[in-house]
Amino acid sequence: MRSIFAGGASLIALAIAAPAAAQTGPEPGQEEQTQSYEGQETGIDTLVPADDVAAEPAPAIQKTGDPILDRLNALEAKVRALEARNKQLEDQAAETATRVEKVEVRAAKGVQPGVAPTFADVTDNFSFKPRGTFQIDYAAYNARAGGYDFNNGTQIRRGRFGFDGTAWRTFRYRIEAEFVNNSVNLLDAYVQYAGIPQWLFTVGQQKTPFGLEANTSDAFNTFLERGMANVAFGAVGAERRIGATIAYQTDRLNATIGVFGAGEAVNRNAVTPDETYSVNGRLSWAPILDAGRLVHLGASAYHVTNLAGNMITLADRPNSRIDDGRIISAAIPGGVSPTGVKSGAKDATFVGAESALVYGPFSVQGEYGHLSVDRFGAEPSLDFDGFYAFASFFLTGESRTFRNGAVDRLRPFADFNPQNGGWGAFELAFRYDQLDLTDTALSPLKRKAHSYTGALNWHLNGNLKLLFNYIRAKGTNSPLVVAPVTENGTTAKVDIFQTRLQLDF
Repeated sequence: MRSIFAGGASLIALAIAAPAAAQTGPEPGQEEQTQSYEGQETGIDTLVPADDVAAEPAPAIQKTGDPILDRLNALEAKVRALEARNKQLEDQAAETATRVEKVEVRAAKGVQPGVAPTFADVTDNFSFKPRGTFQIDYAAYNARAGGYDFNNGTQIRRGRFGFDGTAWRTFRYRIEAEFVNNSVNLLDAYVQYAGIPQWLFTVGQQKTPFGLEANTSDAFNTFLERGMANVAFGAVGAERRIGATIAYQTDRLNATIGVFGAGEAVNRNAVTPDETYSVNGRLSWAPILDAGRLVHLGASAYHVTNLAGNMITLADRPNSRIDDGRIISAAIPGGVSPTGVKSGAKDATFVGAESALVYGPFSVQGEYGHLSVDRFGAEPSLDFDGFYAFASFFLTGESRTFRNGAVDRLRPFADFNPQNGGWGAFELAFRYDQLDLTDTALSPLKRKAHSYTGALNWHLNGNLKLLFNYIRAKGTNSPLVVAPVTENGTTAKVDIFQTRLQLDF
C-alpha cells in the first residue's frame, strides 16, 4: 500500500511540474534567449529590449526545499518583472505620444492653410500672411439726358496685394499696394502695437476713422461703389493718410482718434505749400450684438487745415467708375495774391452719423454727412451735405455680420458646389444715394445728384462673389451736360448696368 501512495504522489508532482517545464524550454529551431532567475530560465525581458532605462533587478528568491513552492515563487517573481516592464513601456509610449503631439502642433502653427496660408514660428512671436483683392468690372451706359457720350467697357477696378503679420507677439504690421488705372500706389504701410488689452496704437499710412462704408473693407461693402457723399467728403480730409491713431476696441464699443498729414503720393518742392494736416475721430457702439441681430450706431468727424492751394473740389461719378465723367462737381477756388493775401478754403470740418440694423436675413444701413468749409477774409463759409440709405435681404437666410465697428466677411451657409447641392448665398439690396453741393454763397446754381441702385450679389463662398448693379442716376447742373444748354438742358440722366467679379483673401 505504501508503494502505491508513493507512486501516486510522484505522478501528481510530475503532472504539475511538466507543463511549467515545457513553457521554459525553447521552441524547435529557435535560439534560446533567456535570463536567469537563480537558476530558472525565462525569455520574458529579452523579447522587447529595454531602451535607455534599465529594469530594476529582480530580488533573490529564497529556496524552501519544496520544488513546487520554489517553482511558484519563481513564477511570481517573473509576473512582478513583467508588470515593471509593462509600466516602463507605458511611460515610454506616453512620452512618445507627447513628442508626436508637440511636433504636430508645431507643424500646424508653422503653416496654416487657407486661401492665403499663414506662416508662423512655433513660439507665436512672428507670423506672415499674404493678402489681396482682385476686382474686374464691366459697365454699359445709357445716357437719357445731357448729351454726354459715356464709354462702355471693362476695368480692373482694384488689384491689391500685400502682407499682414505679427512681430515680437505684440506688434502687427501691414504693407499693401494697389494697381488702379494702369498705375501702382502704396495703399497701407503701418505698424501697430497691441500689447495692452483693448487698446491699439497705429503709426503709418492707414485708413482714417471716417464713416461706416469708408472704414469697411472695399471687398465687404454691399454695392460696387460707396455713397457719393462719402467719396466727395472723404477726399477732403479722410481716406488713407499718413498719421498716428489710438483706438479702444471691445465687442460693442470702438473709438478711434488720430492726427494725420497727407497721403504718401504728395510731392513737395519750393513752390508747393506745407503739408495738409487733420484731426480725425470715430465712435461706434452696438447695443445689440448677437448672431443674426445687430443694432449699430456711430458718429465721426474731422477738421482739416492748410489745404493745398487753398482749393477744394467736391465731385463724384454716378456710382460707377469705368467712365470717368463726374455727375456732380463744385470747385472752391483759392490762391495767394502778389501781396500775400490768401483767398479760398481756409479749413474744413466734417461731421457724420451712421446706423445699421440686422434682423436675420434682413438689414438696413445709412449714413449722413455734413461738410462746412471756412474761407479766408470776409468770404462766408460754405455748407454741403449728403446721405444714403439701403435695405438688404438674403434669399438664402444668411445675416450680415459686423466686427470692430465695421462690416465683416459674409460666409454662405453652403459654398458653391452643385455636386453637393451648394449654391452659395444670394442677396438682394436697394439703395437711395444723394449728394447736395448747392450753396448760394458759392453759386446761384443748384448742384444736386441722386441715384437709385438695385443689386443682386451672389456670394459663391466667403472669398469669391459676383455683383450685379443697376443704377439710375440724375445730376442737376451736372458737368455731364454738354453745351449748348438749349439742346441738352441742365440735367444729366443715365442708366447703368454694371457687374463685378471679385476675389479677396
